[in-house]
Amino acid sequence: MEESVIKSRYPNLRRKGRKAIGKEWGELNLKDGFEYFFELHGKYPTAKDVDRFDYLPSCRTMQRSFGGIMELRKILSLNCQTNFTTGEMRSKLCREGDFRAQKFEKEFFEYLVSHIPEQRVHEHKIIRPGNTAADFFIYTSENSGIVIDIFYAMDLHSLVGQIDIKAKKYKDVIYPVYFVLVGNSEIKQDDITMKINNKRNGFPKHIQVMTENNFKRHLTTLL
Repeated sequence: MEESVIKSRYPNLRRKGRKAIGKEWGELNLKDGFEYFFELHGKYPTAKDVDRFDYLPSCRTMQRSFGGIMELRKILSLNCQTNFTTGEMRSKLCREGDFRAQKFEKEFFEYLVSHIPEQRVHEHKIIRPGNTAADFFIYTSENSGIVIDIFYAMDLHSLVGQIDIKAKKYKDVIYPVYFVLVGNSEIKQDDITMKINNKRNGFPKHIQVMTENNFKRHLTTLL
């Protein structure tokens, strides 16, 4: 999603590291950040998600200023346990989203270690430079490897928004990076490739976006 479109839909959206003049993070900034994350992922963010999302402050900031992420959900009327009208649907999506993420990550890890010695597969590794928390890092040699970030997207529109955000996080990583779409076989590799090729601002050359099946076929060439 283009930055101008995002801002038109979420006018109070702020990025990490950009302080409002004379102000700390406010409820409007936070609400737009939570709602934008929900649009992209079909659930509200966990503490882990918050620290990795460009449009929300760190968990430490939430704890210091609002008493933590759960308290902030209540303040913003975003508590996933609140069951009123659309809140019931969002509560359901929150539970489904958390379960789905855990399931996909577990299945992907099991696939990797069934094809690669487990000692070469590292989960939730911090990649430097950039201090980026990757889902997986696979050592292809003693001093090199590849970075994998798996994600789910409901449709191609959601996918484009997610990879734009992810690309900013991984722009300084010196290893090849793979964004791997899991859980949605309706989105085809050709459609993904076309979207990336048509991006006006380009896309980092060291990052590739693949469907799960394409990545699994490609994996043997990387090792």
